[in-house]
Amino acid sequence: MFAVLDRIYRLRSSVALVESPGKLEMFRTNVRESLRIKLDYEGITGLLAKFDGNVFAKNVLDDAGIDSVDGEELITFLNENHILIDVDCSYLPEVFAEKYRTINLIEDYVFSTSGVIEALDKLSTSPVLIVGLGAVGTWVATNLAQSGVANFILVDDDIVDISNLHRQDGFFQDDVGAKKVDVIERRLQEILKCNVLKIFDRLDEGFFARHSLNFRLAVNCADYPSVDYTTELIGEYCMQKEIPHLIGGGYNLHLSLIGQSVLPGKSACVRCFKRALEKINQADLEGVKKLNRLNRKIGSFGPVCAVSASLTSSEAFKILIGAFSQLATLNRRVEFRIRTADFTFTEIEKNDDCEWCGTSGRYFC
Repeated sequence: MFAVLDRIYRLRSSVALVESPGKLEMFRTNVRESLRIKLDYEGITGLLAKFDGNVFAKNVLDDAGIDSVDGEELITFLNENHILIDVDCSYLPEVFAEKYRTINLIEDYVFSTSGVIEALDKLSTSPVLIVGLGAVGTWVATNLAQSGVANFILVDDDIVDISNLHRQDGFFQDDVGAKKVDVIERRLQEILKCNVLKIFDRLDEGFFARHSLNFRLAVNCADYPSVDYTTELIGEYCMQKEIPHLIGGGYNLHLSLIGQSVLPGKSACVRCFKRALEKINQADLEGVKKLNRLNRKIGSFGPVCAVSASLTSSEAFKILIGAFSQLATLNRRVEFRIRTADFTFTEIEKNDDCEWCGTSGRYFC
């Protein structure tokens, strides 16, 4: 492995620099984060601009008359904080021309150009299971295809209904009466040349026995007969196979729920969440008499569905490229209220006593 000074670096294109006497502010535009350092070196912005992806680090430092020890410390710090990227290989011109914006985004999550290429490969080759093509699942599928995901397993046993058109992505008048899996496959192919396995079936206790599937990430967007039921099925299967999975969330007219990300053995699992939420709900409902209305109808609003799906898609993207430390819904339940545009968070930790992932749990990793 080459030493730091024998490597080539580039100032990331998303970074803005603001220099003032004795200080440097570096603003990472994509993630909206600032890094400020004290630095007694006049002209630091000009120095960083010389890291253009073509010159060895030691040559940049020698030309500037900077001590190699101090320079190596500075370069290491800037690479670890995603200001400089290690250019250890070149992007193919045709790939960069087509995907330069995705490449720009991925650079914020990795430390080298080879890491970007590896992430692009993971996006294009990792099969993603999406169960439920409704108001969240349809948006998740199209969002991921736009992000470079090219292998899908789509599961739904429903057909397009006229009532779907106001909130579910990809369905139009001419699609009414068609299988949802067929319509969404066509939409995905219009975005990206995808490999799509369609399963016109309902998720139930025998689903995984009926279908032998290979996938790297599961996103549960199915809510029949309830989201708790489908979450339990997806969660247990993925815990057995040690597969990351996401709970795709839900919605009603003014509230969007963004479900949790689960990394088996590393984060709170579905059962951890179930136990914690039952405890919270029990306290909230103590002394309350429930009125059960069988004919109750709840409104739905397309933009709220899209909010939930967009955040779920963002988490799926991070999991697929291996940016686990950047997940926002790990050990966390999120709600978005459209009336106030506020997010609320419920922190739920991994439970050592959990029957699934605890130290004596069934699926302890």
